[in-house]
Amino acid sequence: MQTNFDFSTNTLIIGGGPAGSTLAKKLAKNNINTILVEKNFAYDKPCGGGVKTIVFKEFNIPIELENKRINEFILFSPKNRATIDLSETPLSIVLRKEFDNVNRKIAEKNGAKLIEGRYKTLKHIDDYIIAQIKTKEKLITIKTKYLVGADGVTSSVRKDIIGSYPKAILSHYSNISSVPINNCEFHFGKKFAKKDYSWVFPHGDKLSVGTFLNQEKTSYKLFSNFKNSIVQNDNTQTKGFYIPLWQNKTLFYKNNVFFVGDAAGQVLPFTYEGIYYAIKSAEILADAIIEDKPELYEKNWNRKYKNKFKFFITLQKIFLGSNFMTEKMIKFFQNKQLQQSALKYWGGTAKPLNFGQAVLKILNHAIKN
Repeated sequence: MQTNFDFSTNTLIIGGGPAGSTLAKKLAKNNINTILVEKNFAYDKPCGGGVKTIVFKEFNIPIELENKRINEFILFSPKNRATIDLSETPLSIVLRKEFDNVNRKIAEKNGAKLIEGRYKTLKHIDDYIIAQIKTKEKLITIKTKYLVGADGVTSSVRKDIIGSYPKAILSHYSNISSVPINNCEFHFGKKFAKKDYSWVFPHGDKLSVGTFLNQEKTSYKLFSNFKNSIVQNDNTQTKGFYIPLWQNKTLFYKNNVFFVGDAAGQVLPFTYEGIYYAIKSAEILADAIIEDKPELYEKNWNRKYKNKFKFFITLQKIFLGSNFMTEKMIKFFQNKQLQQSALKYWGGTAKPLNFGQAVLKILNHAIKN
């Protein structure tokens, strides 16, 4: 049995994004011995950077990290449009490189140890996990009670434990040098994104233009057509990244190894909102580790979010399945009263609606209008 270790800890977190840094911050603040491993402190994740503004106050994150505040966004369908008033539930745009760096530094200030390196392997010995991390200088060995895979949609930890990555959808995007805009646009309809949406976001001093792609051969052409409809004759490089798709039977925990954030597919369906739910999920996981009751993680997450995630999957299937229903969705959001009710539910400021009743209410409105 191996007895020599470079480090020994209670919780080893692989991945220093919103989920990993939030978890490390709270654990360290509660005197839980914590090590956070991030593959590259200078990494800038491809991400629209949209997060509910309330996250700054909820998690004591410096508001200076807000690059731009969004007080309205516009929904476009082939025939209609709706302007959404976000003044009561604003959205903030953050730049992921600086957002993640600052949150890791807060975790370090709280007492977490930061290591720049890549996760290599793990093995279970008795009641502990032995993990190997490759830094620029050497291969180090860490003994830990709990290990957390917070290493994204291509989670090496998850691949080791269950043999697969989260189910995901590919997106293509370009960050175009342009005059910054002050709102976000979402474009629906089969012309640009089949059963999903295309987007236009402000991103620092650039314009992020992108779309979600299915597996059809015409998918890349859909993005090219959309990009040209926003900025004609632009030659900015097109890049791609995967966004996880939440599934009802999400794996939370196995053999003292947890999964959180993108590694657990904790991205809200339909909106593909990941940062906020990664942070909130990490908070729930932290409470379970602090109490030393791993089973509380899945139990409490399901109690708080499972019905909401199922609800948004159903909405996506209903309203993005055809252009006809997409038009009905836009009509729904043109009604200011219904719009604000939906936003309060999305923003978490309204009491959770009964799952079946909420779907029926929106369907009835769509059919009658």
